Amino acid sequence: MLPVVVAMVVVLLLAGTGLGAQVRLEGAARGAARELARGEDPGAAADVARRIGGEGTAVSVSGDGQWVRVETSRTLRAPTGLLAGVSWTLTADAEARREPHLIEGGSP
Repeated sequence: MLPVVVAMVVVLLLAGTGLGAQVRLEGAARGAARELARGEDPGAAADVARRIGGEGTAVSVSGDGQWVRVETSRTLRAPTGLLAGVSWTLTADAEARREPHLIEGGSP
């Protein structure tokens, strides 16, 4: 019975870790998209995403016309033990409309 309880605790801890990382990735994508929408350069926006998303966060920035898009991803690995070697990749994305003065023909 004890091994089952320990396994359940480990699974719950991993799920909590994954959920927390997913929330950070979502925030990272939103933060970077907001920076781009305000006219910041893509490098600065990617730095914001990495700071919010945590170590190992990959950032992809794109955009055309009125909209900018940021995709973030991060691979989580299970610690040593029963689940050693197990990993999964989390992803998030966000879009934002550029400020009107940054769009060709937009108001100042």
